[in-house]
Amino acid sequence: MRNFKDFINYLFTLFFFSLSLCAQDENIASIEIINQSNNSKNSIFLKGDLINVRFDELSNKIKNYYYTFEHCDYNWEKSILFKNEFIEGFDDIRISNYQKSFNTLQKFINYSFNISHKKLKISGNYILTVKDNYDKEILKRKFIIVDQYNIGDIQISRAKANKIIDTHQNLKVTFNCIECFYDNNADYKLLVIRNNNFNDFKIINKPTFKTSKKLIYDNVLFEGGDEYLSFDTKNILSTSNKIKKVLNDKIYNTILYDDLKKMIYSYNPDKNGEFIVNSNNDNNSTDSDYTLVKFTLNKESDFDENLFIVGGFNNHDLNEKYRLNKLSKNKFGIELKLKQGYYNYKYVKIKNGALKNISNFWQTENNYSAILYQKKQTDRYYKIVGFGEKNSFKIVN
Repeated sequence: MRNFKDFINYLFTLFFFSLSLCAQDENIASIEIINQSNNSKNSIFLKGDLINVRFDELSNKIKNYYYTFEHCDYNWEKSILFKNEFIEGFDDIRISNYQKSFNTLQKFINYSFNISHKKLKISGNYILTVKDNYDKEILKRKFIIVDQYNIGDIQISRAKANKIIDTHQNLKVTFNCIECFYDNNADYKLLVIRNNNFNDFKIINKPTFKTSKKLIYDNVLFEGGDEYLSFDTKNILSTSNKIKKVLNDKIYNTILYDDLKKMIYSYNPDKNGEFIVNSNNDNNSTDSDYTLVKFTLNKESDFDENLFIVGGFNNHDLNEKYRLNKLSKNKFGIELKLKQGYYNYKYVKIKNGALKNISNFWQTENNYSAILYQKKQTDRYYKIVGFGEKNSFKIVN
């Protein structure tokens, strides 16, 4: 039976890899989608927000890249709309803004472009794809545009069932329709995303309670997870309580102190998976260097699980590139080339074909986003009609 479970895990691991391998070229790094209205990193934007996209190619040769958009439903299936129904102007646009790195050991080209608030006409889920001259995809990113919505109220509490009371969080999401009514013949879908991570979500097909003015979705359960770990390489040669040693080679090498699997919850302030490119230079985009960061995880057992490191820096992707290697008994590790800045990260595993946190606590601080979709019988796509956000910092016991 154990061998059969291991085989199933192996098949699911290959499945996750197949989803991730086409998502990003090996030489593409530090992909950022920034809301320039408030200079924050988001996955969900309001219709009037100005969005900036930037990324590095670890090369000294300038290339031609083009970006396109696809409109999708709540489950990221391509909608049946024509391009001119959701895009203003042309698609397949060449990226004309690029700069070479300056005074760095790792040479790279920084590419950047803006998505105007007028570019995307309607609300919904979008997939941004960047391709090269040969139509090869070098990166993909998901994001959501919200417009004219009812505010959703999210209540977060400890799970009620004894079996999961110490490990899960329970959400109750309510949408009140102020100057409208909810159509009995329309199809409603609720998407709940945690920490801007599109790999950590729930889709709820039916509300628990429905009237013409109110929709309630109760008992939406998430594993609590654990707080993200973090380190900061703004001062690239400095050590800290997280950085054990810095070596100067062909590029910088940053060795972190070992991480331990936590058995008891302790609060650790984080940014819920975010990474921020930052350095003591005039231009963070071109003057921030890369360093080879060494991560090590110590576990209580030597069982060789499918362990991965994830965070906003890699879009929480389960790619072979981010699988931990077994170093010695009870010890796993990985080395990643990362740009200077502040990083959140965590370790996850694939168990019985499902993505799992290695530790779960009901007290963990998480940020939840709830998006309500509506499709009437006469509609050709799912419209976003509700949106709400809530942090679990003050979770109800």
